[in-house]
Amino acid sequence: MSYLDVISLEDAKVYLRIDDDLTEDDSQIRRMIKGALHYVENYTNHILYARNKEYRLIDGEVSVYDHPINSEVTADLTVEYKTLHTNYTLGTSNDLISLNVGYVDCDDIPEALVEVAYVILDLFYYGKEAGKTTNDLSDFDKHILNDFKRFIL
Repeated sequence: MSYLDVISLEDAKVYLRIDDDLTEDDSQIRRMIKGALHYVENYTNHILYARNKEYRLIDGEVSVYDHPINSEVTADLTVEYKTLHTNYTLGTSNDLISLNVGYVDCDDIPEALVEVAYVILDLFYYGKEAGKTTNDLSDFDKHILNDFKRFIL
């Protein structure tokens, strides 16, 4: 699975009101889809498609905020589940652990996060000439992202 399984080029073009037969921007739209979904992931720590990721243990411990966690690829881990993160312990080493994280099925991704990604895609596509960025997201869209955020300072 990839970002383009979460939002397909065809769905993006429908959302952006671009005719199917207009293809000159297709590669740019694909990059914007990836950028919009990556932004949502980085902001919320909801990983939108499943993949293996490595995390560095510091003095044998690491807190993982990415969600959902599907499986621990590294054996012999002590796991402690918290509200917004999961703690992993493995002795006192500074090794890497490997976890499979992310949504396995696109239907399990919270729809609100996908909707915000569409809004960001629109900002990227139509707002680039006006100099608009993700800083120009509405308060409503920011509120949605904040509701799903797993790392709070």
